[in-house]
Amino acid sequence: MIHALAIIVTILGFACLCAAMARHRKDVFGHILTARSARRLRIAGTIALLSALALDMTCLGSAYGAVAWCGHLTAGAALVLTGLNRKAARRK
Repeated sequence: MIHALAIIVTILGFACLCAAMARHRKDVFGHILTARSARRLRIAGTIALLSALALDMTCLGSAYGAVAWCGHLTAGAALVLTGLNRKAARRK
């Protein structure tokens, strides 16, 4: 259960970081965001990824938690990238 929760949090973090990038803002929101909104999304994404690290290290121990976090980061990034690619493919 901890693994599923950590992957969900990393997906949220990477989605925020993706939406904060100028290249992807228009794909995600359909319009350009302000610099202030982009900064908030970057902060939220960073907090989410660090929260996933804290969750993993608290529940799984510091050594295994750090290794599991790397795996959760990989899974979360892959899922966000897949979603972004599918959304871009639908637009064409």
